[in-house]
Amino acid sequence: MKLTPILAAGFGLALALPAAADTTIRIGHATPEISPIHKALLHFEEQLESRSDGAIQVELFPGGQLGSVQEMTELVQSGNITMTTGASVHLSNTVGELAVLDQFLLFEDEDHARSVLDGPAGDALGEAMKTRGLKSMGFMELGFRSFTNSRAPLDSYEAFEGLRMRSADNPIQIKAWRSIGAVPVPLAWGEIYSSLQQNLIDGQESALSSMIIERFFEVQDYVSLTGHIYWPELWIADLDWYEGLSDEDRALIDEVAAETVALQRELTAEANAATLAELEEKGLAVNELPAEDRARMGETMNAAIESDIRAKVSDAFYDTFMSALSN
Repeated sequence: MKLTPILAAGFGLALALPAAADTTIRIGHATPEISPIHKALLHFEEQLESRSDGAIQVELFPGGQLGSVQEMTELVQSGNITMTTGASVHLSNTVGELAVLDQFLLFEDEDHARSVLDGPAGDALGEAMKTRGLKSMGFMELGFRSFTNSRAPLDSYEAFEGLRMRSADNPIQIKAWRSIGAVPVPLAWGEIYSSLQQNLIDGQESALSSMIIERFFEVQDYVSLTGHIYWPELWIADLDWYEGLSDEDRALIDEVAAETVALQRELTAEANAATLAELEEKGLAVNELPAEDRARMGETMNAAIESDIRAKVSDAFYDTFMSALSN
């Protein structure tokens, strides 16, 4: 959603109107109401309002009502909304250090990813966010990403050659996909389904649960389990707002936020586990990319983008983050 100056002024005025509660938290996000993200945020809303006896109110704006991830991030930075969520790849243009997460096959599994992001490496990313006026509320989870496409099973390294695939509008990601012969087409998340339907692209890569939530199965024939990258869903807040809270409110919000992140991860894991059987029931053919091809894919892509990532995050930050992977 593009806000014209008049609309932006009116939107800001509307959000600035006094609320009945002592504190009103307005959260915009891009995912649909059936997503694990929205369901977890409903928990955040219910628990905060209940445990604050109504002194804190939460208003949710799902499904991109307030714009794209980038637009909502800017609304958070300007104080027009309180919080938003977004995949790390969509926020690395705002917080350059997040580009370390644009690498492939970094984590062994979800537990490994969570331990890294909930530890010193995640704290370092949080400090980087603060320099852009953002407070990290925690790392939600989209999980490991795999492919759907309508051309052929992705059963080898060579199968990616010429594959027209949706990519995030992220130069590092685009460069990585080109390194293995794919043809990345930058598209907003909401444009994927129609582009698949019209055969403008062959396929897309996403978390397994998204293949059901976004109904990609209706316009795709193959699911290829590549597990090529893990994307956290960053939950960010207006730093000035957060620092202006009373100690009591901040402690309660932090407590409920931690519960919310844990719940969202559980919901995502459940959704991903249930997805494969459902996709097969929908008639899609499922295959796994062999381990040797997967390893070759990661090596090629990471070699293509390492210098770009180092340039974006600094050698010191890169080396510190990478060392945390094995600790």
